[in-house]
Amino acid sequence: MPASYYGLEEADRDEGLMRDVVLGMHNEERESLGLSPLAWDSALAADAARYARQMAQTNIFRHSARASRAVPSGENLWMGSRGLYDYEVMVGSFLDEKRLFRRSGKLPDLSVTGRWEDVGHYTQIIWRGTRKVGCALAEGQSYDYLVCRYYPAGNVFGRNPLDGEDGAQS
Repeated sequence: MPASYYGLEEADRDEGLMRDVVLGMHNEERESLGLSPLAWDSALAADAARYARQMAQTNIFRHSARASRAVPSGENLWMGSRGLYDYEVMVGSFLDEKRLFRRSGKLPDLSVTGRWEDVGHYTQIIWRGTRKVGCALAEGQSYDYLVCRYYPAGNVFGRNPLDGEDGAQS
């Protein structure tokens, strides 16, 4: 249900605000680990918008097929009640996975739970070789759908997100 259904104010929404929040939160975490900042990429954002709209129209929440992405990229998804959550909460849910992240090890063995899926959003954000991000939000009848695309893609099995030279593609 939309926020108004619960008698709540809608969260602030604006593409510029989203870009600022996404880059700010992603790059703050990357900086804390000594990683290069990500740059916003409008082609990734446009491709993310296309897929976010598709999920909002079909009400189906799942990762897109890699072959369907206009740019080969990694993908983080988020879904929540329409209008209820601000961008900080959305991106914060990805970053909250840090508490389950095990720095030593290689994908898929990077989570204290034993399930790499429990840290996959976080590891994509901190993947050393990733250079660009683009995100978009679409509103469905009852839910918001956030799609973030990353280039080059991270979460490569057999690798640690912090390994390699900064600037190297993964």
